[in-house]
Amino acid sequence: MSGTGRELGKSSGFARWVSIVLHPFAVFIALTMVSVRVLAPQAFWSALCAVAAAVLVSWAFVAQRRRSGRWSTVDASHPSERPLLYAVLLAVLAICWWWMRERAAPMGQGILAVAAMLVAAALLNRWIKLSLHMASLAFAGVSLFSLQPALAAVAILLLPLLAWSRLKLARHTLAEVIGGTLLGAAFACSLHVLAG
Repeated sequence: MSGTGRELGKSSGFARWVSIVLHPFAVFIALTMVSVRVLAPQAFWSALCAVAAAVLVSWAFVAQRRRSGRWSTVDASHPSERPLLYAVLLAVLAICWWWMRERAAPMGQGILAVAAMLVAAALLNRWIKLSLHMASLAFAGVSLFSLQPALAAVAILLLPLLAWSRLKLARHTLAEVIGGTLLGAAFACSLHVLAG
């Protein structure tokens, strides 16, 4: 293999790791744990169980679709693969909201904001396959500003690296990456308005 080929392989490998580490599941686990520590510390273990169960169910569904050959990648990269993904994620979020409604009521607004963001992405999917990686990190970064400004800054500073990785892996176009970022930021801002 030539030096250029090795460099391309290394950069693709690094891009893959960036996408794994900053996967929406990982981002939302971290966001939930930080938020619940600040807003409802008494519900930390309930929230941890809820988010772990949500991620496990969602990941099992994604892995089954990929293993069965119904999806080309674990990212549901083709727009036709997205509607079912959105439906499953929304069902899982509804269960999380029901579980958390009495245990950590302040988390309810965040869950509803994420659900609304996914509904918007699903409706726009006919025209553009927005990056959920970018949307989740932007949502986390903006929504954390009032809770943990330092972590919010880290999330925002990681957005260009994540954008590069999604483009490098050819999972999204530049418009889809920018659109996903704007979507996440917009719904996080709406959460701040609702939370007062």
